[in-house]
Amino acid sequence: MKKICLFFLICVCLSVIIIPGTKVHAASKIMSWDLVDSGKHLDYDGNSKYMSYIKSGAATWNSYKRGVIRPDSAKVLQDVNCSDTTANNYVNATTYASGKIIFNKKNMDKKNAAGKKNVATHELGHCLRLAHNTSSDIMYMYSTTKTTLSTNDKKSYDAAYKKY
Repeated sequence: MKKICLFFLICVCLSVIIIPGTKVHAASKIMSWDLVDSGKHLDYDGNSKYMSYIKSGAATWNSYKRGVIRPDSAKVLQDVNCSDTTANNYVNATTYASGKIIFNKKNMDKKNAAGKKNVATHELGHCLRLAHNTSSDIMYMYSTTKTTLSTNDKKSYDAAYKKY
């Protein structure tokens, strides 16, 4: 009986590896820092030429968890400041634990609207403490034209939000 059970278990495990079309979902990936304040909000401001994409990216995240990301106001302290630089590298933007998103105009200006929205949404994801994930996610380590949240993005956001 033990041999039959062991054989069955091995077959099940191998079928997950061998059977084509079997989907394996990535784990939720979160970072050790976030920029969400104690009121569970992420307030942004800045003088970046890509602020309209930040606003659009915020709307994408807010369509899943309403009202978390919002523009800065006179009544609240800014959590994230968005600005621009020009650098000769392959980086589109960088999010810092200190509360800065810096866009690289040299690379961003070459992108279409979907690419710019992808980068802005991705960087806001880092502000929410999300780490890089699979190629089907907004939080993929490379820029794409994906502008909607994947299941992995949502699961990672759920895991991060529990820690705010």
